[in-house]
Amino acid sequence: MNYKYIDQLLERYWNCETSIQEEQILRAFFQQEEIPTYLQPYRQIFKAEEELANAHLSQDFDDRIMAMIKEETENTTVKARCISFPRRISPFYKAAGMIAVILVIGMAAQHSFQSAEQDESLQFVQQNEEDSSLEFSLTPNAAIQTSSLPIPTSTDTIDQVLQEQTDKMPN
Repeated sequence: MNYKYIDQLLERYWNCETSIQEEQILRAFFQQEEIPTYLQPYRQIFKAEEELANAHLSQDFDDRIMAMIKEETENTTVKARCISFPRRISPFYKAAGMIAVILVIGMAAQHSFQSAEQDESLQFVQQNEEDSSLEFSLTPNAAIQTSSLPIPTSTDTIDQVLQEQTDKMPN
């Protein structure tokens, strides 16, 4: 017998190009007893497809599921736990502790940076105090005079230093 039409239908079936009627023809063909050996592997596919299409839940399925649910809920007891106030707020203690650790580390880092800057500025001031006198010249009446001017300390103001210098100048 020539199975060329069945081969063409199978080819179209695998490419998803068959109609419902053509698929019914294939199902009817694979339900026959005599099928060529090269088409035997496809029989299982169409047979399983037919079995799945006919599969239904039994009439007592809902009753069995409800009985299983009821059985589980009867055997299960729920105990209420009493949580004390300190245990309820313990997550807040943990969060506060973490914030405190972060702040302490930040303050320590800031203090170390500030002390390093202060050490550098203190060394700079000490070097300038060694060279405490600066010379400058004033030229009243085109005469050159040299005088030494002390570097003002932190307690001196510019106005005080200028006042002292003007008091020392000859009139």
